[in-house]
Amino acid sequence: MFEGLGHDQSMMRRHHSLLLFNLIRDARQISRVDLAKASQMSGTSVGKIVKELMDYGLVIETGQTSGKVGRKPTLLQINPQGAHVIGVDVDIDRITLGVVDLNGKVISRRDQAIDMEQEDEVVLDGIADRILELIASNGSRNMIGVGVCIPGLVSWPDGNVAAVPQFHWKNVKVREHLEEKLNLTVYVDNNVKTSLLAEYLFGSVKGLKHVVGIHIGSGLGSAVIENGEILRGVGNTLGEIGHTLMDPTGQLCDCGRFGCLQTFICSTALEKQAGKPIAEIVAAANDNDPAAVRLMDRAGEYLAIAIANAICLYNPESVLLMGAMTEYYPQIVSKVEECLPKYSWEPLSQSFSLRSPQLGSDSGIIGGTALVLNEQLKSPLHKFNGFEDNNILPLDLN
Repeated sequence: MFEGLGHDQSMMRRHHSLLLFNLIRDARQISRVDLAKASQMSGTSVGKIVKELMDYGLVIETGQTSGKVGRKPTLLQINPQGAHVIGVDVDIDRITLGVVDLNGKVISRRDQAIDMEQEDEVVLDGIADRILELIASNGSRNMIGVGVCIPGLVSWPDGNVAAVPQFHWKNVKVREHLEEKLNLTVYVDNNVKTSLLAEYLFGSVKGLKHVVGIHIGSGLGSAVIENGEILRGVGNTLGEIGHTLMDPTGQLCDCGRFGCLQTFICSTALEKQAGKPIAEIVAAANDNDPAAVRLMDRAGEYLAIAIANAICLYNPESVLLMGAMTEYYPQIVSKVEECLPKYSWEPLSQSFSLRSPQLGSDSGIIGGTALVLNEQLKSPLHKFNGFEDNNILPLDLN
């Protein structure tokens, strides 16, 4: 937490610092007395650690509790400007990046067109240059790190992009390249996982512990949070729901097989089947064109089937529907709600809520930020993900 606390401090000391920081963050406002109760630490220890957090500008006092008897305890909260994160959203023809505070608020952002036909090293150098420019213009000296979200198969924790068909990338060492250029800790992950993580930390599923996110756009993907942790599988490919097989005699998928789930739902598959852009399909459906309505209704029905299957597999509190298709055609959510009772297993049919994202156009940037915060704010006692201990010193300020 604080590199200023010294690398010679014990791991337990850092664990306690992180514990209190996260308790303050989760509570939004809390007194020292309640911190001691929640952490089961002594009031003296809590007082010392809180003072250190305040000295480094990460925690501030904010008023007092209400009450009529005795001395009113002073409340503590996170100082959102105490540290910043860079979030980077890489898409097919542009990157969007921003500086984000500890509350997930974007305080500075940039959009930059990018030519993905260039050599991958040239593209990554361009991304690094934009990040450095943003840091310089923002004037921040307390950057925790950089979070990059990108479509495709991304290994974890090394941040190598195994395959992004849209970019023609294969085995690109994104994290390694950017860390060499930036001299900052960089985390890289699949954009569906980061989008769910953003909504988990700052958006519509904040406070829940068991969530499935389904992203419907040019492809179909999902991500799962279980007990507050992203589930990854052996190769960080857990959640590739779009390539679950639905009909072996169905449409040809981009992966080379027939009848994958995404051939019934994602925009690129619908475009191939209709022979027109998704915007025209949606417009035709809105005008009650029978063929377009059938195509979109079928997409909604298969999405309901996918959700029903996910409920049986993961038993989440909530399913979050994300992605451009829900924005292009919000009626697809209504179709899902109509079809879910038919396909859901009855014992679990009332066990979850269906939710929509809250973060809007900044979700990519905030997703990268959420990735950094989720890793940096883990206790050093938690052996995880293959990062060296010096990379997970909480809020390692520069």
